[in-house]
Amino acid sequence: MVGESGCGKTTLLRVLARLYEPTAGKILLFGEELPRRLNRKEELKFRKLVQMVFQDPFASLNPTKRISHILERPLKIHRIENEEQILKNVLEDVELIPPESFLEKFPHELSGGQRQRIVFARAIITKPKIILADEPTSMLDVSIKSGILNLMLKLKEEHGISFLHVTHDLAAAKYISNRIVVMYAGLIVEEGDAKEIVNRPMHPYTMLLREAAPDPDRGSSTTLVDVGEPPSLIDPPLGCPFEPRCKYAKAECKEPVQLREVDGRKVRCVLY
Repeated sequence: MVGESGCGKTTLLRVLARLYEPTAGKILLFGEELPRRLNRKEELKFRKLVQMVFQDPFASLNPTKRISHILERPLKIHRIENEEQILKNVLEDVELIPPESFLEKFPHELSGGQRQRIVFARAIITKPKIILADEPTSMLDVSIKSGILNLMLKLKEEHGISFLHVTHDLAAAKYISNRIVVMYAGLIVEEGDAKEIVNRPMHPYTMLLREAAPDPDRGSSTTLVDVGEPPSLIDPPLGCPFEPRCKYAKAECKEPVQLREVDGRKVRCVLY
């Protein structure tokens, strides 16, 4: 899921993680609608299947506890037999080797990349089916960022985990994703195959995102001009929210625009 800051990506992710209560719509998990309220048993089952990785690894780890305690907590909560070998195995899965050298450390004794790997280790220790990853590489250096992206691909292949990856980076989205959802001002404006979205964007906002991404081959020239600011989500416009910034805007853009099926993808635009 890509889009600029403030478009609603993290809010949607936290709704899916049941950290925020939705005001409308419904959430489907494996084809079945999740009820608004879950009992304790249902909540534990959901938490075991769906885990979340937050943007800042240091903020999501208890600084007063050792790594062994942090990794043991999910095992105790879900009543999974706590064996030291499980902790070592999960650290090896996230490529923290040798695992014994990390178990007794505190979060502040680790690098940013190592802390984020600990967060992933904690997320996968319950053997989830889905991980909601909220910009997990944005706090990291470029060299470490590629390692985390490759780790996500490895976990997808070896553990069968599906990721919903929130990012600003179209290149990273293309590298790691099968499908991309583009979000603007609280609305999905384009959705489809990752390579198709990046190589052949259809919505003017997706075009703008692509133009804004660094490309040495293209140089500094751009074909789209970014004018103005995103609309207020407190009082959103009736029509297309991107209309004030769009060079292709028409009169009908001021009316509500629906998400349409176009050439194997979905686009919210009157041009199609």
